[in-house]
Amino acid sequence: MEVQCPQCRAVYRIRQPLSAPSSIRVSCPNCQQHFLVKNQPSSVLEHQQPERILIVDDARFFRELLCDLLADRSAELISAATAKEAWQLLQQTDISLMIVDINLPEVNGLQLIRKIRQHEKLKEIKILCVSGVYRQEDDVLKALRAGADDFISKSFNPDELNLRIDKLLAL
Repeated sequence: MEVQCPQCRAVYRIRQPLSAPSSIRVSCPNCQQHFLVKNQPSSVLEHQQPERILIVDDARFFRELLCDLLADRSAELISAATAKEAWQLLQQTDISLMIVDINLPEVNGLQLIRKIRQHEKLKEIKILCVSGVYRQEDDVLKALRAGADDFISKSFNPDELNLRIDKLLAL
């Protein structure tokens, strides 16, 4: 099966397992981006627009953790280390949900959220804001005032994270 990386746009072939689950987790050999590919016989491959989740965090470990936790979802997972990188991806790709850390270098997560909410094409993206365990009490209010749809601490329970994502994507 031929696939294209949603981040670097590299195109390559993968072997399609016959008895694999409905989605296959792929790691791009070019940029190491993790994403899901629907496992369907090539005769019935459809060009459906999958839900895309953009994970924005400067900590590679946390981006990879979220990719692992969300790997079973039927969504394409894309990640960015900075607000600038996320903004470029938002211009190139239709995103259903963005999970963004408040504490990003240079342009922080709140500034990115405000910029998205002011952009006509992007303002409908669902945004889940995250922050570290030792956050200030008013971070939740700041995130919601900036335009985030929801907020969760990085010390979240994986089931709670998935429930919040389900709720946001269902809206």
